[in-house]
Amino acid sequence: MKHPIKALPLRACARLTLSALALSAASTSLADTSETFDTMTVTANRMPTENALAPTTVITRTDIERLQINDLPTLLSRQPGIDMGFKGGMGKDTSIFLRGTSSRHVLFLVDGIKWQSATLGESAIQDFPVEQIERIEIVRGPRSGLYGSEAIGGVIQIFTRKGQKGLKPFAKVAYGSDNTKQGAVGLSGGNDLTTYNLSVNYQSTDGISALEESNPDEDGYRNKSVSAKVEHQLTDTVTVGANFFRAEGDNETDRPLGFFVAPQDRFTSEVTQQVLGTHLNWQVTDAWQLKTQLGESRDQSEEFTNSTTESVFDTRHRFANITSTYKLSENHTVNLGLDYDHDHIDSIGEYLETSRDNKAAFLSWQGKAGNHSWLLSGRHDDNEAFGTKNTGTAEWGYWLNDSLQLTAGYGTAFKAPTFNDLYYPEDPYGVGNPGLEPEESRTWSAGLNGGTHVTNWSVNLFKTKVENLIQWAPVDSAFPFGQWTPSNVSEAEIKGIEFEFSTRIFEMDIAFDASFLRPEDADTDKTLIRRAKRYANLHIDRQWAQWSAGASWKLSGHRYEDADNLERLDGYGLLDLRVAYQFDPDWTAKLSVSNALDKDYETVSAFNSLDRTVMFTLIYQP
Repeated sequence: MKHPIKALPLRACARLTLSALALSAASTSLADTSETFDTMTVTANRMPTENALAPTTVITRTDIERLQINDLPTLLSRQPGIDMGFKGGMGKDTSIFLRGTSSRHVLFLVDGIKWQSATLGESAIQDFPVEQIERIEIVRGPRSGLYGSEAIGGVIQIFTRKGQKGLKPFAKVAYGSDNTKQGAVGLSGGNDLTTYNLSVNYQSTDGISALEESNPDEDGYRNKSVSAKVEHQLTDTVTVGANFFRAEGDNETDRPLGFFVAPQDRFTSEVTQQVLGTHLNWQVTDAWQLKTQLGESRDQSEEFTNSTTESVFDTRHRFANITSTYKLSENHTVNLGLDYDHDHIDSIGEYLETSRDNKAAFLSWQGKAGNHSWLLSGRHDDNEAFGTKNTGTAEWGYWLNDSLQLTAGYGTAFKAPTFNDLYYPEDPYGVGNPGLEPEESRTWSAGLNGGTHVTNWSVNLFKTKVENLIQWAPVDSAFPFGQWTPSNVSEAEIKGIEFEFSTRIFEMDIAFDASFLRPEDADTDKTLIRRAKRYANLHIDRQWAQWSAGASWKLSGHRYEDADNLERLDGYGLLDLRVAYQFDPDWTAKLSVSNALDKDYETVSAFNSLDRTVMFTLIYQP
């Protein structure tokens, strides 16, 4: 994983510019579009919720297996409100744009634990295997009033595989284009008191050349991972559990040619992503529940140039929480929580500070009266690095009739400066700025959603204004190849409208979404770099007897590589095809073709994207 300072001179040579840059919808799952939109979710309101007012997309294990997508960035790119920037094939650096915000403005959770690099301020989603995922909840819109920093564009929570009663082994092997291989085995089991799951996965690919003009070779990637989860009911009112996830990756990359890069140079990296946690739930009374959670996430990377260590970054995030949920009545629930976060970094470079604490308290009220429903939340963060920050969310919904709901919302959010932003050790390439303030946002939204037993739909409008954006720039503007430093100089405004529609017709499950955005620099009115203004997804699937088949169509408009909007990257359309045959009650064979029309496209200037790829998969699941 690239860390920003080291890459600055290289990006300058390649004309890559650094630039920083509701609420309504039914929670929809493509697994069964005949479901009503009262799907139970936990991420949107930080408590179990039916019909969350924030737009929420749920991806189940069934969805993942049906779509036959083998990497998390591609899986997320096929969801409403999300666009991506890819720097090569599998395992390469990936940027996520949720509602036009940057990767820094999306909070990732794994089983409730915050997961990101404390130096880079982003999550290495390219290193999280989809084989270890049970479920994903994507919440679009500000959520700092519940979760604190990063939740400007939204929150994405990954739930690893869970156990279930009985004893159920599973296995998977796959082979495809670019010598891509995958093998996975696992065991899930349990009884009335205890459930457990253990899963092991291995993936590798010879890959494609990330940068053809720099070094036209194959840039491979390998990832081995393990996840485990156990849940045990101690008494009738007390449940305890633990979870563990670890992925180790080996990556080959390219860099743009320039003063510091020669054609014969070879760049590799070793990465580790790890999340572990434990929790206890105590149902004190019928109306009162206490929850505690302890956890740690880790992001580690070591980068090599010609087999010589160039950089080492090891960041750890430790987390403790206690939450009291009290059900005042059938229609009113109050949530009160305390969070403690501790970040620590290790690096070859000597940072001015290597750790910081954040203490926070939050309070929320989820209520309903007649046709009205609402969520009110407020949070106070006290950060050792920059002081205090208050954020909140107010969401309201009104049922016009039994199947039509009007919603409106307002939320504030913030993004804390990273360790690189604040404390990067001075060298010829860059230096941190301890005087930085957090980035701040305000979001207004309105929407309309409805549904029947076979159809769900929603329309959402939103406007997000982000102030104090942190932007790296040369200390001496006349010498762009010299030292860079960050400052709070930018402001962005993002306006958008989103459409979602899903139905079942002629025995086919159909889901469609489209987003139309104006993500602009508020000072120049230029489009923010690498953001498409229009993108859409269409999924069609049908099952009959032991067969199933489907197709997905991803559309994305043009984008700009630079802040002045001079370098334009054309839009593209990708067609994915898939078929599966269950030839035995325990065995299924699958075949998928991604980018079936072999579209040549770029989402980041000069970096290649995957052409047509074919994958054959065999699954054993009794």
